[in-house]
Amino acid sequence: MPPLMIDSADFSQKLGLISRNVEHTDAFLARGTADFHLPGFVLPVGYRLLKSLYSNEYRLVTTDDGKPYTAYAVKLAFHREITFPHGAATQVMVWRTPRVVHQRVISGFPQLFFQWVLNEYDIVVSDSEQTGDGQRFWLRMIDWAFTMDYRISVADGTVGEEWALTPVNTYAELEERWIAFAWGHDRDVHPHRRLVISRT
Repeated sequence: MPPLMIDSADFSQKLGLISRNVEHTDAFLARGTADFHLPGFVLPVGYRLLKSLYSNEYRLVTTDDGKPYTAYAVKLAFHREITFPHGAATQVMVWRTPRVVHQRVISGFPQLFFQWVLNEYDIVVSDSEQTGDGQRFWLRMIDWAFTMDYRISVADGTVGEEWALTPVNTYAELEERWIAFAWGHDRDVHPHRRLVISRT
């Protein structure tokens, strides 16, 4: 479902305010977490990269003024309907802090995490709804995927019962033909179109 374009997501409202971020980070920690190692990411002093013990949610957490604070959060969902019979991962929640003090730490982190997801699960599919930031991130990841000789496809679920996957061969083709097709504001169409990056 490349994506229906949306305004700022609800979780952005919750994590964007420091007081609410602290509250949500406390709740995330209280539910149980484990340290997570992301290959290629050097964890700075004062930060922890954590995975929930009960869901596929990951957070880069620090202590701001003695209180836990989420600097970056991502949640994964897994499915088969778009890439059947193969499974795929989708980042259904991605949030990064706007606070300048954390930018040096989270700079490059989203790309590293996305690359890890792709290495672990082979196929990553875009979410059904995205903000403008989400679209720009996906365009960067597609550009990177072309440099890695990975396969890029557009999945269309608006015709028939099965998702039709159409290969995209170049970034120029993506710009000329697929961006306007895939992203837009039509609630009846755009949630049923997705971008797919596959390692194989």
